[in-house]
Amino acid sequence: MAGAPGATGAERHISWRHCLVGLVIGELVLLLVSNGGLALANVAFGSTDRIDGGITGMGTFVAVILGGFIAARLAGRWGVYQGTVVGIGFIAVGALYQFGLEASIVHGSLSSGSHRLVDLGPMDMGGVFSGDLLALFGGSVGGWLARRP
Repeated sequence: MAGAPGATGAERHISWRHCLVGLVIGELVLLLVSNGGLALANVAFGSTDRIDGGITGMGTFVAVILGGFIAARLAGRWGVYQGTVVGIGFIAVGALYQFGLEASIVHGSLSSGSHRLVDLGPMDMGGVFSGDLLALFGGSVGGWLARRP
């Protein structure tokens, strides 16, 4: 468990329950903001399948900050740690979502009887690292903002 030797339950650093609450609320906010923002952009500028104008990225950043803030405020202590755990949760959920999408594409190709290689597109490691760093930064900022005077 996270805590100093001899620490009681109230002195532990990470409140996993509150971090889970912050992650779930942050993901729900991300769902609403990104889908709502994309719908508004499609109405205003027409439908595009390949670009989103940064709506999803900014929605994710705001959702991570909000999730980290909620987790830290509910925990009442060690806000930056709570927010960082929420950021790590966002990274894990994003990786699992991407894996599910790519596995679905490969499964669809194999089940159709095709014996051709499936093009999943290029792996942009710069985008992966910058997205992960933004998630960690956003979570820790959200946790830091939740500090009480």
